[in-house]
Amino acid sequence: MPSFSKGGSPRTPFGKNTFLRSTRDVKTESYTLAAATVPNETIDGVVQKVLQSGEVLAKITSGADAGKVGPFMAGVTDGRQTLANIVGLNNTFLPWQLLEHDVDVAAVYEATVVQAWCYERDAAGLRIALTNTTVDAMRGVKGLDIHAH
Repeated sequence: MPSFSKGGSPRTPFGKNTFLRSTRDVKTESYTLAAATVPNETIDGVVQKVLQSGEVLAKITSGADAGKVGPFMAGVTDGRQTLANIVGLNNTFLPWQLLEHDVDVAAVYEATVVQAWCYERDAAGLRIALTNTTVDAMRGVKGLDIHAH
């Protein structure tokens, strides 16, 4: 008779984040994302580098990865901490690829999004909900047209 045994522990919920209120008139631009800029996180005991859809991306203006993008993050000094360097919201879910190499991503620069479903990184590298300060700054960045609700 077939059987199975339950074992292990509960798994951390994991998957692609949905952040767009509508997919109508969404515009994206391609960028190379520097893998070194994505903080490590542990998921079910395994160290990973995960870039979620809806994370704010910003240009890197100094250092070895200048010209690429990375997660907008307080406390860094390579340009990604500067509101004027924001290029958009990541639309490419990368659950492990950044452990291997830099990756091309699509950054949404024109869309209607749900603010509570978008992320930025704090100084410790943890994902936090998109703040009003960042949303307001994104409205002032030339070339961005993100409407957050």
